[in-house]
Formats: sequence, C-alpha cells, structure tokens
Amino acid sequence: MREMDVCWDILPKVSRSFALAIRLLPRPLSGQTMLAYLIYRLIDTVEDSHAPLALKRRLFASLLGALARESGDGAESLRVRELMLSKIDCTYERELIERLPEVAAAFYAQPPEVRAVTLRWGREMARGMLSFQRRPIRTFADQSKYAHYVAGVVGYMFNDLLYLNRIISKELRDQLRGRARRFGLALQKVNILRDVAHDVPKRRYYWPVRVMERYELDYETLLVRENRAKAMAVLREEVDDAMQYLQAGIQYVTALPKEELGVRLFCLIPLFMAVESYLACVNNADVFDGEKTVKITRQQVGEIVLRSNLLGREDTRLVEWFETRMGAVRAGVRAMETEAVAQAVPARSR
Repeated sequence: MREMDVCWDILPKVSRSFALAIRLLPRPLSGQTMLAYLIYRLIDTVEDSHAPLALKRRLFASLLGALARESGDGAESLRVRELMLSKIDCTYERELIERLPEVAAAFYAQPPEVRAVTLRWGREMARGMLSFQRRPIRTFADQSKYAHYVAGVVGYMFNDLLYLNRIISKELRDQLRGRARRFGLALQKVNILRDVAHDVPKRRYYWPVRVMERYELDYETLLVRENRAKAMAVLREEVDDAMQYLQAGIQYVTALPKEELGVRLFCLIPLFMAVESYLACVNNADVFDGEKTVKITRQQVGEIVLRSNLLGREDTRLVEWFETRMGAVRAGVRAMETEAVAQAVPARSR
C-alpha cells in the first residue's frame, strides 16, 4: 500500500529512536503501532505549538474527528492538513502534517477495533494535554499525571494492540496495564529530564515548581550558571523520582511471551536506552547547558541492540543486566547527595 510506504518513510524523520525498534515488531502490529505513533505525534505537535488554548482545542477536535468516521474522507483530511499548516508553528514535523492525507488513508485501512483503540487513547492524550495548558506542574504528582497523558496512554494503547493481535491473552493484558503505564512514564520522564535546557527557553515547563522553590529557584533562574549547585540538587530529585518507574519496564518485558522476541526487543531497546540516558544525566551539569545535548552514544545504542538480541528470551539474565545498570544510576545519585551535603546547598524544609 503506497500510503503505508509514505508513513514508514516519515517515521525516522520524526523519531530516529522509535524507528530503530518498531520494525522489530511482527506484522501487522508494526504498522498499527507506527500509525498510532504518527497520529500521537500530530497531537503532540499541536500541544507543543504556541497556539492559544481555544485553537488547540479546535485542532484536536478536527484531527481526531477526521480519523473517527466510519470510512476515510480524503477531502476532510486535506482540510485538516491545511488548517494545521496555517495555524501552528512546526519544524521537522511539517512533513508529517503535509502527509496527513496518507496517514489517514493508511489508518482507515486498519481493522475497526485497531482504529478504535488508537483513537480512544488519542482522545485521552488530547484531553489531558489540554488540561495542563492552564495549570503549571507544581509537584512530582503533577509531572506524573502529565507524563501519563503523553506516554502512559501510549503504554495502554500498545498493550491493547498486543491483545488484539493475539500476542497476549485478555488476562495478561489486564495484568500488565499498570506496568505498561508506568513503563511509559519512565520513558517520558527521561525526556523531561534531559531536555530541560532546550524546553525552558521555549516556555515548556515540565519540572515541578515546588521542588525548584525548595532550592530558591524558578524557571527564570534554573539555567543560570551561577545557580548550578542548586540546580544539581533539583536534578538529583528529578532522577530519584523517575527511577521508581523504570522497574515497571523490566517487569513488563519479562511478563511477555518468550517466543515473541520482536515484541520483547521493541520494549527492551528503549528501556535500556532510558536507563543509560538517566545515567548520562546523573551528576552532569551539561543538562542545564542549552548549547549541549545530553544523550547516549551510538556505540551504546549498538551495544544495547546487540545485547537485547542475545538476552531477549533469558529473563534471569535480563534482570541481572537491568539491576547492574540501575545500580550504577543509584550510585550516581548517592554521589550527588554526598556532594550536595559537602557544598551545603540551602534547601527549604519540605
């Protein structure tokens, strides 16, 4: 199908890391997951824009409405494409928006139950994103709720697709729902962590305000070089909060059928990339430098892919690998705590 080929071509332009893993999934799950990702990326593009709240609400309704008909309507998807292009600012997502008619056509070729699951969680994502347009993220609980709408619902969606494709049973689907959500949160929180120096200048505020206030910081002062010691204390708390969600990732993977290696690899690769990304951020002041990007190396990615393939069916060794790398993250956090005490970073009482 020509439209599916177009969608596959767009994918690496909007997410290289996702494109790396998704082709490991069996068909037709791989295509269904890819289309859901592109649709959710369109929703995310609207949220990231500087459009006013009323316009974002209109764009969400138009986009999801165009995908919720009983059959595809090329004229409607063209109308929504032109509306989005004319109303929001975008950079590398522009080609994705331009190709909305192809995305919609490929989406309508999917089974009705697959479309229903994708749209169910897409609506939840859009609704949640809108709810955070008018209120700041004050606490880690707020941050987790925001991450739920951005990534937790993606975990739900993928879990549902596994069931619809008969990869997991209904009982296992229900068992894994909580882990799927927390796994999604772990992946989102690492993005929130490492992208802060690039998000703040764009007025994208995802770090908890009250945590920064304990160290006499706010978004105007967080990235100021003279405040590095205080900012590092906030970073320590960010890492400490996020680590609890990573455990759900390995628990999710090891509960999946061992014979479904492609599905396991699709989950393992981003999980271990996230662990290594957390480790790269620990005690790293570059997180606050907008001229630098904290990320893992291509060599590390290659090693993760290779090792995931080797150990993908061996739960005991997977858990050992996971705990070893998490141990390195924990050790880094302890080192940050020791350094904070030595520097006597002033903090307000909780």
